[in-house]
Amino acid sequence: MKIIIFDVGNAACSIISSPNNYGMMIDCGSHSDKTNPVDLFNINKEWLGIKPFTTSIGVKYDIGLLHITHPDDDHVRNAKKIREELTPYLLRKRKYEEFPDGDSINTDYKEYINKYYRGTNPETINWGFEGNEYFQIPMETLKSDEELSLKLRNNSSILRYVKANNVSVLFAGDMEKAGWQWLINNDPSFNNIVSKGIDILIAPHHGHKSGFPSSLFEKTGNVKVVIHSKGSEANIEGTDVSSQYSDNSDGIIYQSLNDKSFWSGKVLTTRSNGNVYIAIGNGNFTIFTSKASSNHTRVS
Repeated sequence: MKIIIFDVGNAACSIISSPNNYGMMIDCGSHSDKTNPVDLFNINKEWLGIKPFTTSIGVKYDIGLLHITHPDDDHVRNAKKIREELTPYLLRKRKYEEFPDGDSINTDYKEYINKYYRGTNPETINWGFEGNEYFQIPMETLKSDEELSLKLRNNSSILRYVKANNVSVLFAGDMEKAGWQWLINNDPSFNNIVSKGIDILIAPHHGHKSGFPSSLFEKTGNVKVVIHSKGSEANIEGTDVSSQYSDNSDGIIYQSLNDKSFWSGKVLTTRSNGNVYIAIGNGNFTIFTSKASSNHTRVS
């Protein structure tokens, strides 16, 4: 399994190449000042090793699944380019009409993705994962619960858990603290999964304090590394990035592609490290980044 966490500013987009080499994209955010994820996908296609998903009638799709955690603009604004140049076969999402403010959701996302994927009885993709699950809070609960409804969009995030070669990864969307607590209190399947531990956490809400999942870490214990998209690791005075992630991460050694050196760190950020490349195999994983973070320690 291989993963790229794209540097899209304070937005979100990742691509997974499953053990059977099918592509799963998590969110489709972009940033005008950064290389578009579709272009980076094409640049890294050979390294990713992703093959098209071909249906029983011979129709080919560049990626097998587009998973939208929630329809905030920074998670979906690249929808038109994705649909036109990197067409997914399947979509995992909540319908925009379910949201009380559905009319305000990104227009391109609604037209090119959400309204298009309304079919039934899709073919099954054999991803080859050891684990592949998604978790979400029911919309009626989100609307009726006073605390959850305060940040309904964020707490509506559909989480994605994947595991291959004994390495587990959790994509956390923009889930807020109240949402984490609800999942811990009410979803036995979620509890069972996370109690076995998480190796790589793609942090909720870009690393904001409001999403720091203390209730999750009580179940998982330390993760090996945390990745998010904010511009610091909470060492800058006045930032709203949670400094607690470092306390709940063991840390890893990664290689900077910019200087070919190796660095140690507990929290990687796409703002500091650029694109993050993860190769998983033989029960372990290797991480490369576009550049090193100034907050990290050079080891060789």
